[in-house]
Amino acid sequence: MRHTIQFQKKEGSLFDQILADREKAGGTYGTCGGRGACGKCRVRFLSDAPLPSFADRKFLTPQELREGYRLACMAKPYTDCEVEICFAPEREIRIVTESELSAGAERDLRDAGEQGAGGERDLRNAGNERSVQKADEGGERDCFCAVDLGTTTVVMQLIGRRDGRALSTYAFQNPQRAYGIDVLARIAAAESGKAQALRQMLLTELENGLKKLEETGKPQEIIFSGNTTMGHLLLGYPVSGLGKAPFTPYHIQTSYFDLSGHPAVFLPGISAFVGADIVSGVYACGMAEKEELSLFIDLGTNGEMAVGNRDGILCTATAAGSAFEGGVSAQVMGTDMTALAADMLKSGVMDETGLLAEPWFAEGWRRGELTITQQDIRNLQMAKAAICAGASLLLERARAWDRIAHVYLAGGFGYYLDVEKAVAIGLIPRTLCGICAAVGNTSLAGAVRYGRSQKAAREEALDRIVRISRPINLAQQPEFEARYIASMAFAEME
Repeated sequence: MRHTIQFQKKEGSLFDQILADREKAGGTYGTCGGRGACGKCRVRFLSDAPLPSFADRKFLTPQELREGYRLACMAKPYTDCEVEICFAPEREIRIVTESELSAGAERDLRDAGEQGAGGERDLRNAGNERSVQKADEGGERDCFCAVDLGTTTVVMQLIGRRDGRALSTYAFQNPQRAYGIDVLARIAAAESGKAQALRQMLLTELENGLKKLEETGKPQEIIFSGNTTMGHLLLGYPVSGLGKAPFTPYHIQTSYFDLSGHPAVFLPGISAFVGADIVSGVYACGMAEKEELSLFIDLGTNGEMAVGNRDGILCTATAAGSAFEGGVSAQVMGTDMTALAADMLKSGVMDETGLLAEPWFAEGWRRGELTITQQDIRNLQMAKAAICAGASLLLERARAWDRIAHVYLAGGFGYYLDVEKAVAIGLIPRTLCGICAAVGNTSLAGAVRYGRSQKAAREEALDRIVRISRPINLAQQPEFEARYIASMAFAEME
């Protein structure tokens, strides 16, 4: 999609003006937070093009530079001018709203006298469009809104409190991605004076979602689950402590607030990098109610993991970047990227070190319209190594390698993952393959369970999860680097 804007130099940077005009921009705004590292925010100066930056020369051909193409985040126009927006097209995003708890988890919920999460359904959201899905309208008035506030995507569901049925669903991509794909980029943007802009763009979309949901029924409360950074940005809390050691949240306990006249609650987290979404997921799976040990893995732009049972839980997080969201050039989801990597390994297109063979090393390997580059492979390789190293440290600390009874694969990545392909590239150990279960959107499912439970019981349950959980900072573990390097190979993991 292309359109032109009249750039007014006195009103600020070109990139800021485009973001302010974002409803007309179409496509993505980039995934690097305006650092000139992704090459997506392309524009064409119809006159008075500024001199190319280093990033422009990296991503644009000499012919494109001569024609006036530049990256908006790097462009510094010296006068008012007319600019054509040529941003990269938005790839399809699959937003998972379904949660398939295991029979054991459902049994635990019944034993606890609760009715379970249930009622969620899968929703696919293409591009930057907002998606709304309504269930059969039964006119139920006793309902609430559950929200999974993710770094990449946001899901809002109107839930009937009596039967847990999803009455209506509103899903969209988090508009804050305009300032970067990961939490560190969002923190940096907030620290540079964009905190209010980040908050307002999210509030606007949430209010739009509420209006849509209220066409079916008016929620009595809104329950938010999400990572610590997303919670801080939504609530207007300072984020300075989240981006640097010792990584101290401003507020990590349950937060109560008002959203468009509705009482709202943001669930508690554990640390700066293990937030309410993981607490909610542990709650949804019943991990803290079981005697058997469970391993919980939620892979996305952040990779959070927890291992434990009712006696205690160890948890950690590692930066996965965009690898599990899909490569930039490949325009393919992370689960598909994992499957493709396994196929490339098996067919000899790449070796165990991740090196593409000739003639694919220079131009990339193609399948249909997709192109997998060496950089895409490296991104997946580094994310895989970080997850494997973190999970192995957790399992060793808990002395749990031979005692794990359940492995919960949460989020969109886990929902669509081919476990055998993940085993082939060394993402999941062969010994755990038979006990893996895709549990879908557990962040949302935990919010649903919370909304359907008695107030005292639900608050005690979450407080207990936080109380028995101990976060581990991987950066402070001396053996993490050695494990990370050992996990780089695309080979089955012992």
